[in-house]
Amino acid sequence: MSDAAFETKVSGIFSRTEQRLGGRLAVEKAKADNLQSQDTRRVAFILTEAIEAELTPAVKQALASYDEAINRPILPNPRWEQGLLEKIGQAVDAAIKLALALDRENHPWKPLLTDEGPKLRARMVGAAESHFIALGKKKGGRRRAADSGSEWGLRIGLLAVGVILGFVLAHVLRG
Repeated sequence: MSDAAFETKVSGIFSRTEQRLGGRLAVEKAKADNLQSQDTRRVAFILTEAIEAELTPAVKQALASYDEAINRPILPNPRWEQGLLEKIGQAVDAAIKLALALDRENHPWKPLLTDEGPKLRARMVGAAESHFIALGKKKGGRRRAADSGSEWGLRIGLLAVGVILGFVLAHVLRG
């Protein structure tokens, strides 16, 4: 997959998520208004939860697109990884701005939501970094090369056992 195709695919994922997020945040804000919780931490919590709930599937889909893109050939692409991490951070920042723009008044929940932004960004980016590390595609590469020595030793050992058993079985059947 080319760089442009990968970037277009990931950008599409996050733009669709941002569109869905706008509607979801409006619904969540209306729920909070109905609860009359403008002066509590509840609004910031509700909006942060909504942002995370919408962005988590998008991050997973973008990571799956990355996995699909690098599997031909099986080589990590640090530029794509960095771009994906930046895109996730930008999506979180855009979502926080979108949530803050729901109401023009200066409510006490707005600074709380602003403070939650870096924490949410760290969680989302951390999930992506964990994915890269789990795949062995970041910080250390694949472990296959390190394990190949013990794998060959095991294969040679099994071959030797098979040859010995073959000779023993041949000797028993002859005699």
